[in-house]
Amino acid sequence: MDVLWLCLLGLMLTGWFVLDGANLGLGMSLRRIGRTGPERRLLLTALGPFLLGGEVWLVAAAGLLIGAFPALEKDLLSAYYPLVVTFVVAWVLRDIGVWFRSRRPSPAWRHSWERVIIAASTVFAFAWGTLLGNIAQGVPESGRPGVETLVGPYSLLWGAAVVAVFTLHGAVFAALRLPHGRRARATPTIRRAGGAALALLAAAGVATPAFSVDLARPLPAALVGIIVVAAVTVALRLVERGRDGWAYACTAVAAAAPVLAVGLATAPRLLDGLAHDSTLDLLGYVVFPAIPLLIAVQAWMWWVFRDRVGVRSAVFF
Repeated sequence: MDVLWLCLLGLMLTGWFVLDGANLGLGMSLRRIGRTGPERRLLLTALGPFLLGGEVWLVAAAGLLIGAFPALEKDLLSAYYPLVVTFVVAWVLRDIGVWFRSRRPSPAWRHSWERVIIAASTVFAFAWGTLLGNIAQGVPESGRPGVETLVGPYSLLWGAAVVAVFTLHGAVFAALRLPHGRRARATPTIRRAGGAALALLAAAGVATPAFSVDLARPLPAALVGIIVVAAVTVALRLVERGRDGWAYACTAVAAAAPVLAVGLATAPRLLDGLAHDSTLDLLGYVVFPAIPLLIAVQAWMWWVFRDRVGVRSAVFF
């Protein structure tokens, strides 16, 4: 039963990495894929229906962490407070940028907010990757790790890898959502981000033993790494063939892989922070009915907005 709660937390975080990871990747590539103002407006239209829906998963994960893993939440916040503050601030700025970008017709206004979206999306993804790199090295039970660990080479490597994977995922998402005549705009970004993701993921795999990271289950984590490299490779080939839907499924696997690998490798330490059984029993009355509803709403939303965007599509922001 304890493992079930950890799996639920992993499900929530995986949902966020897949769904909002695509939004962050598109945000990071906004001015590379969208060369003109109307093209960038079209990209934001493609992102619009899925922005708040993707964020729900992170909110749900935070609530589950506080309710079901109070000791772990305390240790995480105490140890990695600077990283948590960084990605919360970036999260807020990303959303503000999306909301404000089209409020005025001024080119200077729009260009300024586009830069905010790009910078905030990049910092948000990088901070999450750095946090995962730190968790992979072991969450301290008290105090804060030194600067050489908090923002050390290994942790920063994880941050760069997550940025590359999200950029790839977001560019494939753009190719999936843009009109057929404009999808080619995303292809150069997909190629560059795919190559960077493969290189950084391979470097992270090689660096893990060198940094003496204490992994409880190294074989499952290594298997996830092999799967993600294969998924990125297949996604690049599928994009060249115009199979954007299948390519998105492959990059979704790549986006989910970092949190799954860390969760598998450090499961015993994460379970140390689990709440008392009586608390979990009470929490279960809320969580278990909510999860199918959350999944159903997400599936319905994707079905409603399954078509590519165009000039007649609804503008949300």
